[in-house]
Amino acid sequence: MNDFLILIEKPVALIASLLILIGQLTYLLDVWKKKIKPSILSWYGWALLMMTLLLAQLISIGWDWSLMSIITCTMGCIGIGTVALIKKNFSIYSNDWWFISLGIVCIILYLISNNPWLTTIYAALADLVIGLPTIIKAYKDPLNEKSNAWLISLFSWSLTLIISFNHEFIYAIFPIYVWLYCIIIFYLIYLRRTNYKYNH
Repeated sequence: MNDFLILIEKPVALIASLLILIGQLTYLLDVWKKKIKPSILSWYGWALLMMTLLLAQLISIGWDWSLMSIITCTMGCIGIGTVALIKKNFSIYSNDWWFISLGIVCIILYLISNNPWLTTIYAALADLVIGLPTIIKAYKDPLNEKSNAWLISLFSWSLTLIISFNHEFIYAIFPIYVWLYCIIIFYLIYLRRTNYKYNH
């Protein structure tokens, strides 16, 4: 089984990264067309947190193909935030500054502790806090969340999760978190949509 995972690792990682790119391009185009108004600090905050996670794993363990999805996500978050800035199509709320602060805290904690495990855990927790507004939005107003992008993201992170388990567990922590996050969004958008229509 391990030999099989090693054999498919590179192509699966590339496919997962491509799917993430497609999903984020879908979201980015919606921002460009002003169909949605993203929180610009949240997207830059996501990028900062993922860069922290990537840096921690690269320094402690080195390069691995399972990191391709994180790299793609980081670039996509920067792209979405930048497009929102260029189009002047973004929102900033006071709580967004707390999200950025959590990203900075993750970096500081990494520099102080020099412990990649703690950095990875802090990054996942901070990312969850950043993502809570999206979960709340998907719960209250599922029809206005971009379901196609989330479905693509779920499939992509499922692939990433498979190849992550062929390595040290630290590689799987963040993919596990993102996969669970996507499952929650998937449930709120797809499985609750009918009830939402009847109740509103």
